[in-house]
Amino acid sequence: MTYDEAKKKILIKWLVGAPVVVAASLSSAVSALKMFYFGLHNGDQLSDAIALPIKRLVYLIYENTNFLEFFWKHSPIPTPKELLSNSNIQFFVIYLIIFVGMALVGSARSLSARLAEIDKEIENELIRESVKGKPPRKRQEIQEQVSVPKPSWLSQFHTLYLAPIVVGLVVAAIAKLSGLV
Repeated sequence: MTYDEAKKKILIKWLVGAPVVVAASLSSAVSALKMFYFGLHNGDQLSDAIALPIKRLVYLIYENTNFLEFFWKHSPIPTPKELLSNSNIQFFVIYLIIFVGMALVGSARSLSARLAEIDKEIENELIRESVKGKPPRKRQEIQEQVSVPKPSWLSQFHTLYLAPIVVGLVVAAIAKLSGLV
């Protein structure tokens, strides 16, 4: 991959990854709030008394986030007691999309850091050539000769595979302790 191709890849990964992370994160957060609002009561007085302040907080958030109306209407409501329900599967897919977006942003960030190192090396090369008295090449000439190595898919292992499992286990433990499951 050439220097210019690497710059284009960075831009594309940022432009795709960042909105995906933001949208999927907002949808997941709204889904969690909807789950707390609609799923925290089981009919007895004690659980209803505990659920009331949480429901009021979720309603307050709903009332003050009119700009998120799309997410409030279309985000699925997960039901912890029915793991294979349609809304749960939708929620988990959206949840996993967060990590795919994070992998894209992370890949863009690492490629950007790699290009920053290459820029330093190009600057050093220009300085060396000018010190030796050689006619200096143009920066563009050196950039065209540079080959940027492609990142390995294994570099995203933590973001794509390990992080969702760890976060899922923590959320499951919290749900178990709070009585949602």
